[in-house]
Amino acid sequence: MRAPAPTTSCCRTRTTSLPHMPRSGVPPRVAVFAALREILTETPWRKVRLETVAKQAGVSRQTIYNDFGSRFGLAEAYAYEVADTMCDLIAADLAAHADSPRAALESALRMFLDATMRDPLIRRVQEGEAHEDLMRLVTTDSGPLLEHIAGRLAEAVGQVWPVVDPVAGRAFARTIARLCISYVAMPPETDEDVAAGLAMLLAPALEAAVQERTVEPDAG
Repeated sequence: MRAPAPTTSCCRTRTTSLPHMPRSGVPPRVAVFAALREILTETPWRKVRLETVAKQAGVSRQTIYNDFGSRFGLAEAYAYEVADTMCDLIAADLAAHADSPRAALESALRMFLDATMRDPLIRRVQEGEAHEDLMRLVTTDSGPLLEHIAGRLAEAVGQVWPVVDPVAGRAFARTIARLCISYVAMPPETDEDVAAGLAMLLAPALEAAVQERTVEPDAG
């Protein structure tokens, strides 16, 4: 399943003569995601109406139905949008600390945990205000999203540390993906530095994978 293009922020252009004109310079799909995000900061998911999202995005309700099919289809697409944005940021953090896998992991995990606290749809899930269909996206029906995230993270690991065996890289990426989804469903239950703790546990495996392929075997 292909995720939608990353969301960008933009000011909304109001008009009375063209009520279904998307936000100036923004593709309709991106405008819908931005509108949904804004609405969710004030409105629980159960009260969100597609008509409201369409009006705020500057598109017709039929456009939303054509692109997403239903409220759940919109939420699912938004979840993939958020996942891709998170993966992009994680990949950037890994690349910025390529010389230290532990620092890379700690930075990426801290960014992820902080970002989940700011995303309105994730907050609705964590606060128990999401419909059961949304909960299944990150629990019993999380398989497709998990595979998508794991694939993106495995690609990032391979690009930052090309010496890592692909099988090990995929296993590591899948572990991180599962952790990420679990923290979307339930936020950290402690005030301790969760990112540092996770990095302390996970970094040795990544460091070993990097070192194993970096050290040349003895000649002869």
